[in-house]
Amino acid sequence: GQVYFGKVVSEGSKEVVLKDIYYLQVVQRPLQTTETGNTQVAQDQQQTQQELSLVKLGNELHGPVDEMTINAAHILFTEKLKSDSKVIDAISRYVAEQNAAATK
Repeated sequence: GQVYFGKVVSEGSKEVVLKDIYYLQVVQRPLQTTETGNTQVAQDQQQTQQELSLVKLGNELHGPVDEMTINAAHILFTEKLKSDSKVIDAISRYVAEQNAAATK
């Protein structure tokens, strides 16, 4: 299953429409690096750790618009996020970075 974060702009019995959409993506990061920056290899395999990264919808190769219609039957649950949520914090940082880049 996929988890999406966004603003519900329309909600009906058959579908829900989201805008300002973000989703979680698993990123593989090297576990350790040497002083020269090369990744250490143990037993012929690179050791990595998984991290979650918040991604803005629309930056993908196929270039989707920032709106999604979801079949309501496929939604398990929805939640409102608290203002001190780490997701809200990450989205706020992303928006601030985009605004700063746009004013340069």
